Amino acid sequence: MAIQVSLQTIRDLLIEEGRFLYSVSDEVKKVERELKTIHCILMDADKWRDRCKAAILGDWMAELDELASRAEYVLERYAIEVTSRRGGNLLKKFKRFSCIFRECVTSHEVGEEIESIRSSLSILTGRLQMIVPDWRSSNPTDDHQYYSRLAFEHDFEQHFVGMEKDIASLVSLVKNKQIPVISIYGMGGLGKTTLARKIYHHKDLITCFEARAWVCSTQQFQPKTVLSQILKQLPLDEDNEWINYLELAELVVKLHNFLMQKRCLIVIDDIWESAHWNILEPAFPKASDICKVILTTRNREVSPRKFCLYELRFLTEDEGWELLHKLAFTGEPPQAEQNSGETSLHTAELGIEESPPAMYHHAERETEQSPLEAIGRQMVQKCGGLPLAITVLGGILCEKQTSSEWKRVNEDVDLYLKRGDEKVKQVLDLSYDALPYYLKPCFLYLGCFPEDQEIDTERLYLLWMAEGLISSEEKGRKETLRDVAERYLNELASRSMVQVRKHEYCSSAYNTFKSCRLHDLIRDLCLSKGKEKGFLKLIDQTNYAPIHDASRLAIHCDGTAHVDNNYFNKREEMNLRSFLFLFKGWRRRLLVIGSKGSAIDFYKLKRLRILALENGEFILSKKVGNLIHLRYLSLYKRHVEELPLSVFNLPYLQTLDLRMTVQIKVPNVICKMKRLKHLLLKRIQVVGEYGDQLILDGLEELETLRDESHPSCVRFADIPKLTNLLNLKIEVGTNVELSIIAHCMSCGNTQLREAHLCISNCDFNPERGQNDMNLRKMLMSPSLTTLKLNNCTCISLPHYQQGMCANLIDFTLYEGGRIDGDALMKILGKFPLLKRLSLSQLKFTKAEIKCLAASFPQLKFLNLHCLSNLERWVLVKGAMPNLSRLQISLCGRLKMIPDGLRFITALQELNSVFMPKEFNDRLQVVNGEPREDYHKVCHVPFITLYNDSRMEG
Repeated sequence: MAIQVSLQTIRDLLIEEGRFLYSVSDEVKKVERELKTIHCILMDADKWRDRCKAAILGDWMAELDELASRAEYVLERYAIEVTSRRGGNLLKKFKRFSCIFRECVTSHEVGEEIESIRSSLSILTGRLQMIVPDWRSSNPTDDHQYYSRLAFEHDFEQHFVGMEKDIASLVSLVKNKQIPVISIYGMGGLGKTTLARKIYHHKDLITCFEARAWVCSTQQFQPKTVLSQILKQLPLDEDNEWINYLELAELVVKLHNFLMQKRCLIVIDDIWESAHWNILEPAFPKASDICKVILTTRNREVSPRKFCLYELRFLTEDEGWELLHKLAFTGEPPQAEQNSGETSLHTAELGIEESPPAMYHHAERETEQSPLEAIGRQMVQKCGGLPLAITVLGGILCEKQTSSEWKRVNEDVDLYLKRGDEKVKQVLDLSYDALPYYLKPCFLYLGCFPEDQEIDTERLYLLWMAEGLISSEEKGRKETLRDVAERYLNELASRSMVQVRKHEYCSSAYNTFKSCRLHDLIRDLCLSKGKEKGFLKLIDQTNYAPIHDASRLAIHCDGTAHVDNNYFNKREEMNLRSFLFLFKGWRRRLLVIGSKGSAIDFYKLKRLRILALENGEFILSKKVGNLIHLRYLSLYKRHVEELPLSVFNLPYLQTLDLRMTVQIKVPNVICKMKRLKHLLLKRIQVVGEYGDQLILDGLEELETLRDESHPSCVRFADIPKLTNLLNLKIEVGTNVELSIIAHCMSCGNTQLREAHLCISNCDFNPERGQNDMNLRKMLMSPSLTTLKLNNCTCISLPHYQQGMCANLIDFTLYEGGRIDGDALMKILGKFPLLKRLSLSQLKFTKAEIKCLAASFPQLKFLNLHCLSNLERWVLVKGAMPNLSRLQISLCGRLKMIPDGLRFITALQELNSVFMPKEFNDRLQVVNGEPREDYHKVCHVPFITLYNDSRMEG
């Protein structure tokens, strides 16, 4: 997979450093062509390698990775050397590093080295071209893999738990005359085939169709085979032997004609790609009342919008325990061990009846949980609600006779799942095998993060880009690499490889996902594949594996583990590309990073592209400037007193993350990092001779600027000069800063996509004409996404105009002078995409606010806090139709909840916190009698009421 990264790097170098590489450009282009040839072959050969597990390919790939990495390393060093020797902008920066480049100081020497690499690549290409045809013609695992995955319509699961509602819903969908195709979607092992089989044989459906057919597609998609198998199961008027001799187009016509005459139910199990369905689709009539098709798939993209997508969920803990119990006790309860002194697993010990238990919830249990049930539930949790894994464990446990044996299984669930006929591994391996070539390294990179961690997507995108895993060739005309990265994550989620969490209230056109995580078993697959392919080494306090051959290293430390200096110093130089040192928890230890003899010596990490030191306390050596290939430097939530001055010597740095938990001293030299694209700041103290505001002039490639410091630490006058800025997050604290940002958003930076602004201590009253005009400019900007007005004086917002706040999704108004509440709500209600609104510590000019019909069309979250003189809130029917969460707190004069709330069927949560007892009592049922306002909120599933004791008595 290094070849994919190296190709991207070499292409970037030819574009960015072309003037410095012209003397060796022919040799470089030959290497690029050679790598591209190998890459094309590998895109096809990768799936053969995964199935054959051929040792010969593993050795071949190791050689290739080394050559690709070497080419990348040599070219980058040479570009830097030529820049310094020809008097470029970086001349003074690199004089001190002449010793580093003594191996490659002339174009002749570099040319010879590049030619040597190209020659070796040519030999490797020849060897690969001889190997791959042999795999294609002889793949002994194909038949085994096909038949092991083949599911027949008459295969029944003996035990079935947790899908009763799914069956009822799907039967209803099949009967619906408006739905021609139903796609059952979910992760491998979730029970899609089992559920489809239940529907196929459902008594209410058998009589609805004149004919039925069941066919399994599998990854080795053969459209002729699929269509012919369907035809052979249908009651044709003639002998079906001739079907084997029809071409694809003839099969499509023949099947279509038959399905137009009879009502049929067709199940196609295990469709892997949308392209597969596109080939089959013409064979099925579009009239939904004639033919019904049920698909099962792990890929959401197989289900176009015109289909009905039915997504399966994971089992709850109760459902998982019920399934495990049924499987573990399929026969007679096991007998007690003789002379063992141990208790046998009788059903009475499990705290359940001898007949299979019904579903129940924790709140409904009348008896305490037995020790054995506790063990069983722990195992269910480790399976993550995946029915296949629970089924495998149940098969193992049915052979276990004692409680101690159950405990041993619980202690090594992962090991037992691997032993269980490898069913779980087989199923999940197929999901990995089906990934496109470009997604596999992105998936494997997720193994760097700790177990059960919610991975911040923006951070993940930056890491992928710094690694070179995101190809610039995938960019559309107006797309960035970050857009491609989000598309990759969406595709991984669609293929059930990662679970994504969308921004609950604040998603935008350019920012859909907030975080992602791996299911425990998918993470095991990720780490297993990463280890097998030499992609990643993961270390924690229980695992100190050798790392001399690691290209990516992630260390997860809870702060109590001892990091042995000698552990990292066993080799003179390591080939690490990524190094992530992630502390977990709150206990931290002071580590010295980068100095000679310290735990991590930068001199031995010359090829490092990513350095992430997060959540700990460190002293960062000035030798960080030696990491000339570094693309990503993160000190996120670190305790680091000072950023070394030498960071400006990093010529290729793209991302600098200095979002600190305690203040860090930063030299005012970041403006010299010409290739910086993403700058993230928090709790920064700027030091140096150029003043206490961070200079940004010269950062022409900067795309992201997020300054969460209070007040902002950057020099505002430089922001309009950032001609490639796409994402801006900053606090505005003065009239001058306000004027600069308003100009920047209105006409200065037309490419700006998202602006997240916090404006403090400004006066927007009409008599302050300039400020009012600047606010209007910002509100009219299509880039305004988030806006917080903090302690600002304004009677109301500027009069609404078409296009105002067209993309604003989050608005907060906090403190300030008296404001016209009715005028404010009338204006805010017209913002088309507003999803989150918070009004806090305000005084209205009147005691009543009113929300008109059809206002706030997209609002999902509303927070009303400390509105001291608000007495009445009118909510007209039709207002806020999508409101899902309402929070009211410390509004002591508010008499009652608005009547219009009863019309908002989307409302899921109501929190009334620190409100008068009289207000909350109106929302309850007291002594069996509903109070005055109960009918307004009785449809809301979750209600929290907390009285303000200060307002009582």
